[in-house]
Amino acid sequence: MKIDKILFPTDFSEAAEQAFESAVFLADTHNAELVLLHVVDQLHGFTHYEILALTPMEIVEKLVKHAHENMRASINGIKDRVTATETVREGTTWSVICDTAKEESADVIVMASQGRTGLSHALIGSVAEKVARHASCPVLIVRQQEK
Repeated sequence: MKIDKILFPTDFSEAAEQAFESAVFLADTHNAELVLLHVVDQLHGFTHYEILALTPMEIVEKLVKHAHENMRASINGIKDRVTATETVREGTTWSVICDTAKEESADVIVMASQGRTGLSHALIGSVAEKVARHASCPVLIVRQQEK
């Protein structure tokens, strides 16, 4: 299997940071391009008063700006090893990941698993599981390691 392009979806969680190391290693090993993706799906990182004070469009703009800043910082840390680009999109996370993988002609998706089990998994579902089921390319799911 030839790997020329790797899609790395991130939510900037600790689990995603660990999976990023695997994505960078794989990209470096295969001399592949790494595409970082963040999907604006929910209102993370906002306190209640900000939600009341901002319009939905302003909230999305802040989330997109924050995502680009985080991804640029990640790319700056690896630019001597790997060619990387960034993209931020809006929508349902698992669906946008699958669509982006297809549009980018990704050879593999490398992503974190939050490791939900039991009732939490049954009620919320797993983005990684949905991506693995629906993606047009192989998916490498990196489980978070306990520290």
